Amino acid sequence: MTETNRTARALPVLFGLGGVWGASFLFIKVIVEETGPFELVAGRLFFGTVAVAAFMLVRRVPLGFDAPLLARLSVMALGSNVIPFALISWGEEHIDSGAASVLNSTVPIFTAVAAAAFLAEERFTRARLAGLLLGFLGVVVLTGDDIVHVTDSSVLGQLAVIAAAACYGMGAVYARTLLRSRDPVALSIWQLILGTLFTVPLLFAFSGRPDYSLSLEASLSLVALGVFGTGFGYIAYLWLIDSIGSVRASLVTYVVPAVGLFLGWLVLDEHIGVNILAGAFLIVIGVASVMRGQAPASERVAVLATAGE
Repeated sequence: MTETNRTARALPVLFGLGGVWGASFLFIKVIVEETGPFELVAGRLFFGTVAVAAFMLVRRVPLGFDAPLLARLSVMALGSNVIPFALISWGEEHIDSGAASVLNSTVPIFTAVAAAAFLAEERFTRARLAGLLLGFLGVVVLTGDDIVHVTDSSVLGQLAVIAAAACYGMGAVYARTLLRSRDPVALSIWQLILGTLFTVPLLFAFSGRPDYSLSLEASLSLVALGVFGTGFGYIAYLWLIDSIGSVRASLVTYVVPAVGLFLGWLVLDEHIGVNILAGAFLIVIGVASVMRGQAPASERVAVLATAGE
């Protein structure tokens, strides 16, 4: 397949993936109105595992198992799935879904900081420093004067989503060493399986008996979040990286907050203030600056955990 054909096929996939990940924040908001964060995390990981397993069965991808990697995959499952999923879910109990989607778009900024700190091949250039500062300024503008009231539930919700973005960023760097010589789809299902197993005892510890007495709307949101946002979303992102490279695949970062804000306004009647729009603009410009000067796509590695939500 020629480069032109690859790009032509990748464009609708990229926008589709951005739409799915942007809609994930709407799904989360609908679900947490009826049940707790750990019920949500367990459900999305379970349905995500089912989706990836079905894909592997159809494509006859071998499941494989590498016992020496079990500990490292466990770290990935906790740091890139369980913890950030729970933080975003808890955060959206206190803030709008659109605002959460914008704050989560800071993932590439945290990735750049972690990469510069732990990977010798990554340089912290002036462009990346400028992007970091712009992204930070965007967060400050978005939160407005709420930032001085750090004990308010809305501020804690914003901080929880930012902490989740930091987890994704650090997980992206940690994942590179796992994905250099192994099939990423096979690794992803083990990561999802382990994440599900870790979440179940946390669910009983923090929530007691699980409450899945959901409305039809919330039930469908949970299935969609797991199957499309967590399962097929990973697979689509990996296909994009393989087809057009990790740098261009990361352009999905720009689509997610736009979709998240629009759906929050359209479906949930969320208010989009000037501070949110200005903060989103600064964050997007900051992400664009951070992405400048990255290593060529052929030298970079597919990273599962950078998925927007």
